[in-house]
Amino acid sequence: MVSSKDSLKDSLILSKKYFAEQYVDNSSSAIIAIDINENVIIYNQAAEDIMGVLTNEVLGRPFSELLDRKMGTQDSILLNTLRTGKPYSHVEANIETPIGVMNVMAYTTLVMDQDNNIVGCILNIRDITGQKQLEEKVVKAEKFTVIGELAAGIAHEVRNPLTAVKGFLQLMAQKFDESDQIHQYIEIMLGEIKRINHIISEFLLLARPAVPIKRKTDIHKVLDEIILLSKGDLLLKNIHLTLNYDKLCPFLTIDAEQIKQVFLNLVTNATAAMPEKGNLTVTTSYDRFEKAVRIIFADTGIGINHTEIDLIFDPFFTTKEDGTGLGLTVSYRIVENHSGKLEVISNPGEGTTFIIVIPVQE
Repeated sequence: MVSSKDSLKDSLILSKKYFAEQYVDNSSSAIIAIDINENVIIYNQAAEDIMGVLTNEVLGRPFSELLDRKMGTQDSILLNTLRTGKPYSHVEANIETPIGVMNVMAYTTLVMDQDNNIVGCILNIRDITGQKQLEEKVVKAEKFTVIGELAAGIAHEVRNPLTAVKGFLQLMAQKFDESDQIHQYIEIMLGEIKRINHIISEFLLLARPAVPIKRKTDIHKVLDEIILLSKGDLLLKNIHLTLNYDKLCPFLTIDAEQIKQVFLNLVTNATAAMPEKGNLTVTTSYDRFEKAVRIIFADTGIGINHTEIDLIFDPFFTTKEDGTGLGLTVSYRIVENHSGKLEVISNPGEGTTFIIVIPVQE
């Protein structure tokens, strides 16, 4: 006869097992467990999503087989924990997933039996991509604050003397014929003053961007205007242009003038990366799931080094001799002020792709 005490104990064991299974199955973190023989015994849905390997391909098989497919810090620490008896905590890593690179935080836990012997190990992988992106935004915001304070001083201290110099040079130019060499020198100086003023304007726009005046706009019309402006440069450099417009793209609520500046910066960068010839493809698409429009500029230029890709949107970073290093930073800021994203994908010798994502407002 089973006593009520034994029945209660069995019920508690079953409840504990049920809740543990529910926790593992529904956890947003990837949970992978191996036994003492290094075979996978637990592999939840989140692990399947992150690792890109199906559960039925993993369960009961050596963890090393999964390790061969997904090499990385977060994989090896599980086996190291089992072999050394020393768990890991707060290990950050980047892993390739079916939807792109993910920033993760991983830690391991030992599983012990009643006699305190190691019988297995658990790996927990948590997605911290959003947290990392937020941290990067905070760092960028702090940079822009410092730049704002600097810009106000530069605008006053540099622009006022420049205005006086420009005025006197224009008066001097009237004293000489256009064919006179001194007149030509004055024109060169006036051109350089104009260039300095342009740099200061970009600097101020970066530091204190104008509040977007947003209206519902056909993004394809904005693109067409920029293509028309850039057509001469594209023809001159023998760059073939391909336009792939998604006719189902809805109108976007944007400041058309600011977005034009972004598009012009990206086209200018693309032509600079293809000095002799190449291909520039501009693509638009509507993502109904994200409720956003993607605008993609893909060139076949020289590409960007991996050491430079993380700096590409930083103020004053440039690979061009005559560049200010502000164009892409300003573009990033404008897109951000439209609640959008500006991303870059590039490899040396394989061209560069800039992706703009702007949400559709109902």
